[in-house]
Amino acid sequence: MNLGGRAIEEGRIFRINEMNWTPCSGEVGNMQHYDKCLVKDPLHGMVVNVSKYPKGFQLPWHKYSCAHGMYVIRGSMETDLGTVNEGDFVWWPAGVEMQHGATMNEDCVFLFVTNAPYDIEVLDRDK
Repeated sequence: MNLGGRAIEEGRIFRINEMNWTPCSGEVGNMQHYDKCLVKDPLHGMVVNVSKYPKGFQLPWHKYSCAHGMYVIRGSMETDLGTVNEGDFVWWPAGVEMQHGATMNEDCVFLFVTNAPYDIEVLDRDK
């Protein structure tokens, strides 16, 4: 996964609509998804990205090493907790098993925020 972002040493405005989408590396889903990496805090490792799941993109069951949330900017996100629509925010504590992705009808663009550095552990739910 792209754990990108950059350390911010002073105030900064991000022109998100002028930034290019970067394909995420280390894919774990059924297709590619994309980030616009904004911040990776050098002291605490907090990450802030704008991310995009193309329509139909689904991550398999997984868990993150940190707490994290997603604010849906455009589209809808299907999650194990239910549907998250434009203007909704979803939050998961560290270590919680989850599943999420875009609906089959449209791309989902969202703000992704973590409280610490993160990695993803894909779960084998067939065991």
